[in-house]
Order: sequence, then C-alpha cells, then structure tokens
Amino acid sequence: MNQSWLKPALLGIDRPQVIAVGGALDAVLQAVAAADEPALAYSRQVGVLAACERAAVRTAATVDVPPPAPDDPLQMAADHPWVPLLANVFEPGQVSPWGKRLRQQACERLAAYGRHLPVAVLPQALDAGARFAALREPLRAVLGVRGHWLAACNAEWRYAGAAVEAQASAADDEQVWNEGSSEARLAMFQQQRVDDAAAARTRLQDSLKELPARERAAFIAALQPELHADDVPLLQGLLKDRSREVRALVGPMLGRLPASPHAAYLQAQMEGLLQQSRSGLLRRLAWTLEAPAALDPGWADAGIDSKRPNGEVLGERAWWLYQLARQLPLAWWCRTLEKPAADVVAWAREGDWYQALLRAWLERVDASEADWVEALIALKETHPRKSELLALLPAVQRERHWPARLQDLISQNLLGDVVDSTGAARSLSAAYSQALAPSVGALFGDERLRYDYLLRDRLLELLAVLHPTTLASVQIAEPPATATDAMLHVAHQARALLALRQALYSPF
Repeated sequence: MNQSWLKPALLGIDRPQVIAVGGALDAVLQAVAAADEPALAYSRQVGVLAACERAAVRTAATVDVPPPAPDDPLQMAADHPWVPLLANVFEPGQVSPWGKRLRQQACERLAAYGRHLPVAVLPQALDAGARFAALREPLRAVLGVRGHWLAACNAEWRYAGAAVEAQASAADDEQVWNEGSSEARLAMFQQQRVDDAAAARTRLQDSLKELPARERAAFIAALQPELHADDVPLLQGLLKDRSREVRALVGPMLGRLPASPHAAYLQAQMEGLLQQSRSGLLRRLAWTLEAPAALDPGWADAGIDSKRPNGEVLGERAWWLYQLARQLPLAWWCRTLEKPAADVVAWAREGDWYQALLRAWLERVDASEADWVEALIALKETHPRKSELLALLPAVQRERHWPARLQDLISQNLLGDVVDSTGAARSLSAAYSQALAPSVGALFGDERLRYDYLLRDRLLELLAVLHPTTLASVQIAEPPATATDAMLHVAHQARALLALRQALYSPF
C-alpha cells in the first residue's frame, strides 16, 4: 500500500478529508468520504485502498508437482528397531563433537549393510548435511531414492543431488572465478585441477598478475596434490615472485620434480657441500657436510635469500644451508647417503649443522614418509611438535607413541591428540581401546569433572572413538553424592552415547 493515507491521519481524522492517490480510484475515494462522518469515512477509504492492494497482488508462478518417488527396496522399514535410534542421532538442534561423530558412524553402518535411511529421518538428516559439510559424503550413500527425491525439492538440500557437490558447468566456473569469494574461487580451482589439470594450470598462469600474494600462494599450494612435470615452466618462473611466501612454497615443489632445472641445481649445490672420507680405526667411508662458505650467484634465481632476517636464530652459513635443505626431498638424503631415515638423522646429529638440517626436515616431512616421521618423533628436540608429527602417521603407528593408560594421557595433555587425530567415522584399534576402556567409564565419577569442562567433553569424544568390540567393558561410574548439575549431565550423556553406539554396532 502506498503512503497516501498517512498524511490525513497525521492532520487528524476528525475533520472531512479525501485520500488522493491519483487516477480513477480518486472518484471512488471521494464518494466514500462524502457518505459518512469524518472518522468513519477515513477508515472506509483506507479499507478501499487495502482491498485494491490485495486485488493487485501478483501471485507466484505455479510450481509443477514432481512425480511421486518410486519405491526403494533398500529403505529401512518404519518399524525397524533402528528407526528411533537414528531419529535420536539426527535430532535437530545444537550438536556436540561426539554427536557429529555419531552421525557419520551411523551413515557408515547403514552403508555397510547396504540400507538407506528411513523416511521419517530423512528431513532431519538432510538438514544436518546442509549444516555440516563433513557429513555430506557419507550421507549421500544412505539417502536412497526418497532422499534424493526430497533433496531435489529443497534448494538447501541440493548438495545431495550429485555425487560431487559442485558439478558446475563451464559458464558457472567462469562466474565463480570472476565474481566469487576467494574461498569459492579456490574450491573451484581445486576441482578443476582434478578434472583438467592443464586447464587449471592455464587459468592460474593467466591470472597471476592480478592475484594478491596470499591468493597466489593458496592457488599454487593447490597444485601440490597433482604435481606434474608439465607444471615446471609455471613454477620455475615463480622462483622470482615478488612474494617471499610464494618463493618459499615453489622451491620445495620444484625439488620434487627431478626433471626440473631447479631440482638439478639444488642437488648439485648440496652434493658440493658433502664430502666422503675414511675415518676411525677401520678406515670406513663416512660422509661429512659443510655449510656454504660464500654466496652463490645462482641463489637469487633459486628462491634463496642471501640476507639473514633480523631475529633469525641460525647463523649466516646455517641460514643458507637450511634454505637449500628445505627444498630437497627427504628421499634424496636416504638415496645419496645410502642410509635409512633414522640413520640419516643420527648422522646429522653428529655434525656441526644439525639445527639447520633438523629445521629443514621438519618443514619438509609429510604423511607420505612415515619412516621420516618416526625418526623425527624419536628426537627430544621435536617434543613440542610431537602432536603435529604424530598426526602424519597412520593410526596404528600413532598408537605406539601414546601412553596405554588414560591417566597418563590426561597428565601429559595427550587426550586431545588421541581424539582429534581419529577420523570422524573411525575408531581406535581394538587393542588400544581395550587398554583404555575400563578407565574411561570410571572417570565419569571423578571429582576432576566438577570444574574441568574440557575433560568432560574429551571423555565423551573418547567414548565415541573406542573400538566397538570394547564397548561392553565400559561401565559408566555413578557421580558422587555432591555432584554438580554438570557432572550429572555428562554422566547421563555418557550412558546415552554408550547405548547408542552399542546399538549401532549390534547385529542389524
């Protein structure tokens, strides 16, 4: 409704007034205004305006009703004992970390049995997937025909309509690249890198000049999972990038590509610093390493800064050595020195340049080199970074480095590492879980839970990642008589969580 009725109301409706809107409607309003006493006449004029506005509303276009969803023989029956269990797992509202784990575990269990979510749970499950991206992939596998039918009817659930979340057309890609946020552009680029590596490389090459340093670094890092010899020309040119962050990123990437000129240069530089001589009573051949004694003219083109930054703890020569070493693949050291990773680290400890090499290797190591991770974890110097290194190991290898007693995990602040490094739908090994299980239940009656809310949360998450075969040995202790509401609540949550997991992992 327009605002033509407002001015007469402000002037006072106790005197005759005609609301003027222009056009043929004015004649109707004048006739209404003359028919009654002023206040009633004004009210009737407003009523006429309201009726006209309602009559002029344009309704939305009709929507075609989709055909009914076909029957799904794999869908869980409405009377199956798991239906109330799944309704509990996907209950709307604020979800705890262990609740998120439980949802993924439920999807995995259903998929293992080749069954789909019951109809009654589908809306809550689709809502959960819309809110938590990590749930989407396991959820898609158990939506079934009805779930995908529902997803097509709700824009917020469209993520479930395809096996890959972002199946954008070429035109959509261009729109995202030109208009999207930096996060959306990066996600699109990562997908294109998987689908068409050459096109992604060309896109990045054409856009480098307009990208700020932080975005250049992010897009270049996205090349790493699918690094290929064809990337060499692009990366080789970036060794002279104006951003130190970009230069520091590109050097190690080229070092992984043995056919690149940069990799050959790095190897030649380091080989020139290594010497082999006979020593000891048995006159055995031994390797020694010397840091660069002077600047090399080629460093400017190799992403190596000749000037040591202010506040750098390494000396000048050690700084140069570190920059060379951090760009070489760790496998090069094992191959050149003909030693396993642990022996290479031991050899470095005996030399004068250990700190420079250790810093370089800690930057270089990743999950693909478990032997190097193990060798570095064993060092006292790496203790502050032990959690970070453990996260690179497969689960079974990680567990060998954790205490087998829950009390020790808590006292050494490792409980969070145990939980955080276990995948959402994964569990600890049966052997390690069995060592912890009896203590987990007992701690729910511990006085420490009175004030330690972090411990309360971590214990619930630990309960969510124990191996299913050990759940029967967990007995949730009764809180003390003086327990706070928080202590009573966490014990109640623990019992509910334990019951849910036992039901999930019981025979279908």
